[in-house]
Amino acid sequence: MGNPLFTVVIPTHNRWRMIDTAIRSVMTQTEKNWKMLIIDDASDQDIPLFLKKLIKKDPRITFKRLSKNVGISQVMNHAVRAVSTPYIIQLDSDDWLDKSTLEHFTKAIQEADENTALFYANTAIHVKERGGWKVKKKVRHRQFKDKYDFLTYLTYIISPRCYRTKAVLEVGGWDISDKFDGRIMEDRRICLKLMEKYPWYFIDRYLYNRTKHRSQLSTSNNIEKRNYLRREVIEHYLKKWGNEYEPVFYKEEDGYLKIEKLIKKG
Repeated sequence: MGNPLFTVVIPTHNRWRMIDTAIRSVMTQTEKNWKMLIIDDASDQDIPLFLKKLIKKDPRITFKRLSKNVGISQVMNHAVRAVSTPYIIQLDSDDWLDKSTLEHFTKAIQEADENTALFYANTAIHVKERGGWKVKKKVRHRQFKDKYDFLTYLTYIISPRCYRTKAVLEVGGWDISDKFDGRIMEDRRICLKLMEKYPWYFIDRYLYNRTKHRSQLSTSNNIEKRNYLRREVIEHYLKKWGNEYEPVFYKEEDGYLKIEKLIKKG
């Protein structure tokens, strides 16, 4: 079939109960030419037997286990240095892809400017109810006008995300310089780094399924950490981009900090 365009990277930590759905969603893609890299960020339990058998059976799947827990940004930096494909797709271990996700990314790559660094689409959010996962909300993203447009959208998770491997390496990968070691807002921050230099491509289809469950519930302490970093990131980029705008912040009912608008200075 030739060399695949994609490596689907599945970072995981103590989520062996849920990862089989993520893996199956890749294996049942309409586009069959892919690689998969599963990186375990030093889970407490050993890799499950079903996954050991699958890795042995399917040469497209590679497994790597880190000796100590380093957090999502360092995991993704390990991944981008390890892959041999021109594009990588991040799939969280408790989520899954629509069966045509890779097919639509393939078409988009063929249509897009060769310098395009990020391809993304829409997301369906699921909650666990009697009888299985049910769609709670559909998040339709958009093609952003410019980097400021994305900055005001910063509180929403863009997924699925297909990155051009070379572009990620050129911008230095995922940032780990903050006081949380890159464990918070890693998705939005890598998007900002790429948006500064490269074009993006939006696919207006629902191609990613994200779950909401108890282990993700935010404590007030976690919300404050995220709000601290959101403010820091926003102010950093506004200053870096010429210090032309002042952000007006507000807090939603859930306690998260968001931008109401950007005001032109002077």
